[in-house]
Amino acid sequence: MTTGVPPSEPRSTPHGTGRRLLKMMVEIDSSRFLGNRVVAAAMLVGILAIFAGIGYGLPALLSQYF
Repeated sequence: MTTGVPPSEPRSTPHGTGRRLLKMMVEIDSSRFLGNRVVAAAMLVGILAIFAGIGYGLPALLSQYF
């Protein structure tokens, strides 16, 4: 027998890339542990370096062919 009430599904929270990036930025500022702050800051600097490399390298690569 069923009661007619559908079972409730657990709420899913989005864990996308943007949310993780924002979490790292907050962790740099609010973490109690120095190690977590340093790791989060290093990861953000690495992400920025990757974007800088793509922003510089991709146009430089394309300019050689066009």
